[in-house]
Amino acid sequence: MHSLSALNSDQIGKIGIGAIVAVVVIGLLLGMIISAIVGRIIILVIVVALGAYIWQQRASIEDHVNKCHLNMSFFGVNVNAPADVIQQCKEHQKSK
Repeated sequence: MHSLSALNSDQIGKIGIGAIVAVVVIGLLLGMIISAIVGRIIILVIVVALGAYIWQQRASIEDHVNKCHLNMSFFGVNVNAPADVIQQCKEHQKSK
């Protein structure tokens, strides 16, 4: 028959220290993984938002050119239409 022995205070201290070290290591690893994931998500959101804004600006320029409204800006910077676009708009206005 096996007899179960109780834990003494030295064993409890060692188990407690081991558990604390394990929790701290697991916490640090999870912290690094979660911060990496959160960082990647933040970067993804920024990239998608910038991509959508750039696409919207590009579409706005294209719309201005198609309607011969040549007073346009891209991210707040005035954009001059190419000479051939200006010529086409002048010809289009004459034909009306």
